[in-house]
Amino acid sequence: MHPSPTPPVAQRFICLGSAHTLHVDCGEVPGDPLDPAKPRITGQSSNTFHFPRIAADRLLFDRGKETADNMASASGLLPLALAIAAIVGGYIFFGGGNGTAKSKAAVPQKSASKSGDANIVLSKTEFREFPLKEKIVLTHNTAVYRFGLPRPTDVLGLPIGQHISLEAHIEGNEKPTVRSYTPTTSDNDKGHFDLLIKSYPTGNISKYVANLKIGDKMRVRGPKGAMVYTPNMVRRFGMIAGGTGITPMLQVIKAILRGRASGDRTEVDLLFANVNAEDILLKDELDALAAQDDKFRVHYVLNNPPPGWTGATGFVTQDLIEEKLPAPAPDVKILICGPPPMVKAMKGATEALGFDKAGPVSKLQDQVFCF
Repeated sequence: MHPSPTPPVAQRFICLGSAHTLHVDCGEVPGDPLDPAKPRITGQSSNTFHFPRIAADRLLFDRGKETADNMASASGLLPLALAIAAIVGGYIFFGGGNGTAKSKAAVPQKSASKSGDANIVLSKTEFREFPLKEKIVLTHNTAVYRFGLPRPTDVLGLPIGQHISLEAHIEGNEKPTVRSYTPTTSDNDKGHFDLLIKSYPTGNISKYVANLKIGDKMRVRGPKGAMVYTPNMVRRFGMIAGGTGITPMLQVIKAILRGRASGDRTEVDLLFANVNAEDILLKDELDALAAQDDKFRVHYVLNNPPPGWTGATGFVTQDLIEEKLPAPAPDVKILICGPPPMVKAMKGATEALGFDKAGPVSKLQDQVFCF
């Protein structure tokens, strides 16, 4: 397979979305320029047929019947033996007598949502495996990873604003490592989900994902999280994101804009902070969304702005929040996601402006919610 030339970031991401870690990795500001020389890596979809399992079970059924026939010949109880063979064989054939470990592959369940014929594949109680189908490299340590679902009509079943857990067995660790990430693809995107992940030198899961090859499987469980977006839940959102902390914000923004046709009137103001202009992930997509909807406004903040930069510079300050984001009100909510020092500073700044004090663990009803 020959890697195809890397298309412009804007073209690659208009519909692709992104993802974000909510653990220690959450929103660490990217500090690396885009690397257009990196290839786009794709994988071919494949179907797995379980004929060997069916054949084996059929063989067990036949052997069970043969054993029962022999018993009947010896005892004259042929009708009873045939009944036993039918029960045992059927039990094995339908999976009850399988002595092997249960498959960890995703088992779709019928969705009760508006997704129609879509099947929900996430489980809150067990990790399920999904194969890596595509990898799009953005920088030397940041990429979008697309994982396939069992069928083209399947969906994760992830409410807007919630996240998933990834689990991996890392060499040298006794217990599995688990971290949380938010896909920005939604149940409108059937057959796959996308994660934008930046790998860190000390990030076990992020490095693990970065080393995955096409076809390798990732263990996933969910949904989880306190935030569940519903249309018009507030009049206006004020969002503050740093680096990959843009991910849960983008998921909510896209849901709001999709809902315009059905009456979602929510306004959104986003402050998006990064170090350099090259670090602004998905800027083309954000600009395109803002251009098509005058109720969504994005304000960029750079620590090291290039010549001619017209946006804000330095850090997100209390004054900048007061200037760009809505004032405290019962129908206003502030969403925050970024590196821990930034989140701590933003909690203090919003409280000083009159918003409710953010708690250590955010709840849906909180006026200031931190992912």
